[in-house]
Amino acid sequence: MSATSICMSLAVITIIKGGLGNQLFIYATARALALRLNRPLYLDTVRGYTADGFGRSYRLDGLSIQAQQMPESWRVAPHLKHPRHKIIRALSKLLPRNRRSYLAERHNMDASQLTALSPEKARITLLGYWQDEGYFREYAEILRGELRPHSPQESSLQERGQRYREEDRVFIHFRRIDYKHLLGLDYYQRAIDEISKRLPDAQFVLFGDSIEEPSKGLDFRGHRVEVGADENGNELVDLWLMSQCRHAIIANSSFSWWGAWLSQFTESRLVYAPERMGWPLQVAADWVCLPNSLITE
Repeated sequence: MSATSICMSLAVITIIKGGLGNQLFIYATARALALRLNRPLYLDTVRGYTADGFGRSYRLDGLSIQAQQMPESWRVAPHLKHPRHKIIRALSKLLPRNRRSYLAERHNMDASQLTALSPEKARITLLGYWQDEGYFREYAEILRGELRPHSPQESSLQERGQRYREEDRVFIHFRRIDYKHLLGLDYYQRAIDEISKRLPDAQFVLFGDSIEEPSKGLDFRGHRVEVGADENGNELVDLWLMSQCRHAIIANSSFSWWGAWLSQFTESRLVYAPERMGWPLQVAADWVCLPNSLITE
């Protein structure tokens, strides 16, 4: 593509930031908007990480995404805290949404802030986490194909994935380390009890950044329990293994949200989620919310 055609082309641009779960939400939302508008999608994989305090990095290159890297000539500021970026964001708020070239997420608006968008600008840039299935539900089949992690090459992992698919496996995800809002164990116990009533042959598979301590405080009602987390800490492998399980008990985490959403089992499955997330993460339409306590660190 020539420099002239790039300058004149229609485009959806999205700024990638955060961990893998957040990146998946950002991509899915932008990809759905690009499909809706019949525009190509470009990813800015730089600005969101120049000042990231957690050492996170862009991870979507290991998936079958349909997007190009944003041309450097389009970059208006080196990072998200740069004065030029802040000015552009402030000025865009003065315009009607359809006339903006820069769209920042607003948590007080539903998914129609993007799904009903008819932009007048040739290039529009999205900034936000967009943690709501409503932004991309109509393209679910396409997105599951693009975002499901590839099967690991190790035969032992492939065999585990096959067992998970063939049995009544339920993954449980814990987030406990460096996390602002910790789920109380009451939620997990309530979900385990619900699963036990409905699935007498259920087998639980544990994932997360801290597994031993929270699992000791739970009664699995005699069901088989195993640790599923990849021993090498590869989060794409964990995501793949989680997606092989038919059922799920997710944390208040975008990562386990995607572990459940990317499952190939879209029918006859149980997914439990906490009622109180602690941040604007919305559950999928057919999931069951259970009461929970939150511990603020």
